[in-house]
Amino acid sequence: MATRFFWDRLRHIELVGSMSETNERLLEILDNSYLDGLLSQPMSTLRTMRDACDQIECDLSFHRRLLHGRVDILRDELRRRSEGSVSTPSELVSRLPRILSDPGPSNGARGNRLVRIMAPIRADQLERDVDALLGMPLGEVATASAADIEGSIQRIGESERVVSDTRRVLHERLDAIQGEMARRYRDGEADIDALLANE
Repeated sequence: MATRFFWDRLRHIELVGSMSETNERLLEILDNSYLDGLLSQPMSTLRTMRDACDQIECDLSFHRRLLHGRVDILRDELRRRSEGSVSTPSELVSRLPRILSDPGPSNGARGNRLVRIMAPIRADQLERDVDALLGMPLGEVATASAADIEGSIQRIGESERVVSDTRRVLHERLDAIQGEMARRYRDGEADIDALLANE
């Protein structure tokens, strides 16, 4: 089952932290049966399903950005050392705006999918989870061994892969839900005025 596969991986890297309600909703969405009966669901249910997917996607997207930011910091430190530079914690902190200002390549675009602006509902928990993967306070990166830094990069990289895999499945769910909603509006099975009133 897809649910068991994702649950095992999510637990392993502590992706979902201690937010049990969010965990349950995520696993419900990832389950292969989530879209069963989609064609017969009322529009109100489709909106609820879409909103649940959107909120979790927002959390996962925020989590992924945090992971990328930590990896950028670690790789920048390794690069400086390879060039013969020696960092201090204060120097590392002063470099953070430059390191984190580079968005780098993105493979998480949602194409033509409608992106609704939302805020993560568990940002603090996600930051704690990412810091736990880092394995050290951010200020200690400058004095950590290269082996410790490389180990942190490996752990964070594994987490990022799980987050990205999860987002891909979530996007498939959203595509199916939004596609069915769009079909009903296009075929006249749903009222566009009701859409505008509910959005």
